[in-house]
Amino acid sequence: MISSSLRDNVTNIICPLILGVFSSLALIIYLPPEILAQHHGAPPPAANIGDRKISLIFDIQPDPISGGQNADMHIGFADENAKKNVSHVTFRMDISKDGKHILSEFFHSHQGEVSLSFKDIGKATSTTNYTVGANSDVLTNAWIADPGSPIIIREGEIFSQPGTYKVIIELTTMDNDKTDLPQPIPFESDFVVS
Repeated sequence: MISSSLRDNVTNIICPLILGVFSSLALIIYLPPEILAQHHGAPPPAANIGDRKISLIFDIQPDPISGGQNADMHIGFADENAKKNVSHVTFRMDISKDGKHILSEFFHSHQGEVSLSFKDIGKATSTTNYTVGANSDVLTNAWIADPGSPIIIREGEIFSQPGTYKVIIELTTMDNDKTDLPQPIPFESDFVVS
């Protein structure tokens, strides 16, 4: 016959052990989509969504950017397996420098490509704020460009000083404006302003 104190000791050891194993498994299953989409320096790897591999298309001109210089940014997403652009994309873009968030906005495109034009950078008079010249899409709660035109972002601190800037882009919708992804898919990139 097992004494009650021995049974309590075994229970106190086994229950946390089992809980730890299941927690670890749940964490392993949960993390890979986000981990697969992160990168530092090189182009971000594709993110797996079911049987699709979604990659970020990210281009900024001029390259390299000088502090305070106007810049044009092109952002899109490609389905590597289907070899075509992903349409009806909404994404949040966060730009930061030295841990300070400089821009955080949602953007949308029915065609799947967004062009941003940063103008008059560093010319804000008494504020560090920027203005966005675009239309507000009510359905996606995001900025959307006029057909054939870029979204204009004026003034503010974006690319105004030399240093390393971090861009985090989180894809929140694709294929359909009305369907949010279960979890945003993050892509991360660093680039240097001279």
